Amino acid sequence: MKPRQPAQGFTLVEALVVIALIGTLALAAVPLLSPQQPVKLATAAAEVGNVLRFAVSEAKRTGGYVLVDASIPGELRLRRSNAAGMDLGALADPLTKRPMTVDASGAAVFGAVGMQPQFFKGGTAYTQLLIGPAAQLEAFEGGVKQGALEPGSAVVLTLGSHSAKVALNETTGRVAIY
Repeated sequence: MKPRQPAQGFTLVEALVVIALIGTLALAAVPLLSPQQPVKLATAAAEVGNVLRFAVSEAKRTGGYVLVDASIPGELRLRRSNAAGMDLGALADPLTKRPMTVDASGAAVFGAVGMQPQFFKGGTAYTQLLIGPAAQLEAFEGGVKQGALEPGSAVVLTLGSHSAKVALNETTGRVAIY
């Protein structure tokens, strides 16, 4: 009689263990591979909020004016200004010394977040905001003051089906994210 050869293949238990391990790895990998839209949107909203807070505090600190310019789609730029809204050059980031700009449209961090400025005056949304030293907030467009900022003014950010609103209080200049 010949000695019995060991069977080739897998037992049912071995196959189930392998399937369980693959399932566990898939559960761990799916969140890493899925779109992180809410996180990217929250990051973009926090960045826009920080830039607007900086603009308000810089106007108060220097006694000057800051123009928040969102006339280029997907970009928010801070410019030094005067009471008439004249562009006196870029406002620099105190850490990097580069012009203070948020580019949400093509930034890898934000993932093509849509940014829509809505600085209201008379029911019309404008793309620029002039911030004065005593937290005077005025809607501004194309070199023309439109008047004091109205309630509901904000920068609306969208990414896919998600949205966030970075609102400005028209009286105090406080920034809130919704």
